[in-house]
Amino acid sequence: MSTDSESISSPPVPAPRERHILILDLSKSMLAPLPDTTNPEQEQQKIEVARTAVYRILENAASSGAAFGLVTFTEVPRVAVPLTEMGREILPSVEGLISMLQPSGRSAIWDALALGADLLRSMNGGVRGTLVLVTDGWDNASTRFTVYHPEIPSPTPGPKLNIVEYLLPHNSELTLRVIGIGSGAERDKGVDAGRMNIFLGELDRRSRDLLLPCSFSFQEVVTGSQLFNQMVHAFLDVGFEESRPMHELHPEELARHAASAARALKDPEQHATVGRLSGARGPEVAPQSAALDDAAPLEIDVVETPGGLAPAYLRDRYGPLGVVIESFLGGEYDKAYDRLQRARSILPPVTLLYWEARIRFAQGQIVEAARSLLEAWSAAEQLPADARPRIARRLALLQARMQSDRETETLVRFMDETESRLARGDPRVRNRIVALFGRLMDLRATYQLTRIEGTESTAEAARRHEEAVEQTFGALQDARLEHTGGDPAIDGALDFIEICLAEMR
Repeated sequence: MSTDSESISSPPVPAPRERHILILDLSKSMLAPLPDTTNPEQEQQKIEVARTAVYRILENAASSGAAFGLVTFTEVPRVAVPLTEMGREILPSVEGLISMLQPSGRSAIWDALALGADLLRSMNGGVRGTLVLVTDGWDNASTRFTVYHPEIPSPTPGPKLNIVEYLLPHNSELTLRVIGIGSGAERDKGVDAGRMNIFLGELDRRSRDLLLPCSFSFQEVVTGSQLFNQMVHAFLDVGFEESRPMHELHPEELARHAASAARALKDPEQHATVGRLSGARGPEVAPQSAALDDAAPLEIDVVETPGGLAPAYLRDRYGPLGVVIESFLGGEYDKAYDRLQRARSILPPVTLLYWEARIRFAQGQIVEAARSLLEAWSAAEQLPADARPRIARRLALLQARMQSDRETETLVRFMDETESRLARGDPRVRNRIVALFGRLMDLRATYQLTRIEGTESTAEAARRHEEAVEQTFGALQDARLEHTGGDPAIDGALDFIEICLAEMR
């Protein structure tokens, strides 16, 4: 039987899942306490802080379906959790294993990095994924690998393999983030920052020589709160009351929501909050490589709250902010505010101010809430460009709620939810939809020119606006042709944008 090969289309290639390996120091020095400048009586051991952060990382991996693995090391590195898709059904057993980790011995950092790279090695030999190294010391026990540099002596005699070449063979796409606990300025009190930067510099040089899309960073932390925040990027949010996921809406409901959102785009005077989003767009496509960038990205995580109940393990997984939100979800607003103030010195400013506004608004203190929100907007302007857009949308959503601006609320919530749902999918699809949202925002300006006399003829302004609308329709159709996977989040986003465009004519 003959087969017409041209009539058979190959199935779509699924987007690759993110692959993360955490490499955790279990040397004896991890039993030492970390200072807490706000409450010295509540100092925690380094390992306790690290465990709390690992619980949070596991929860994120289970929510996103990412592949996660854990390597621990003393004198010998071990695979504590093999690289696997972290489903919620296996989360309790993995968390139980983490709770039993006990530090002892010395540090074989280079051998542990090699083991983590082996877990990320692909069929063509390249190392592809993310390694996060958390350590409070320096390599003093590796027997198989070393860094060949005159300023980084090997701790043990004998020939060894070059860890830089082992981590970065051809066809690699590696992100390595090093979180160093303690200050290397004091002997045996932390990571030697100078040597660590030399090591990362060697990695950066090799990645540039081989033209590899890699990224390396080093962040030094000296308190328990800094360690936790760097491991999990503490900016936490919960859903608003009566929120309904857009992908669950009936098509007629979706059309009404999209028409409502378009009104926010068409009337800047009544919906001024949307203008703030235009000023916080950031880059449409994040750079693939940012070598030696010390600034860790800020991440917003939306905690699902079915029935208004606090998620399990909120306090353990999310640290001081989790305690605040636990009280908030329980309707104990005074207690939530008091706990927030006690944690103010260890939270990022935008996080603190956002939650001040959120709690005050829930208490009915509108003036105080508005003041805190205004300060949060100022703090958000100081954030890196790639972190700004998502946080600006969270601020805009709260502001729309406070002003009873349903049109802006619908627009912002849909944009925010869509990008969150697409964050773990194919980056090409996500970038296309983010770009389409950007085009919608740009149409806001051309639409206004059709209503302002004196700048140019009304007919010419209308012609320019219609051209911009048609170009955006063309980009939308290109996105539809490229997307054939049947993802309801993507289909809903494209339908929503098309209805908004029709309303903007």
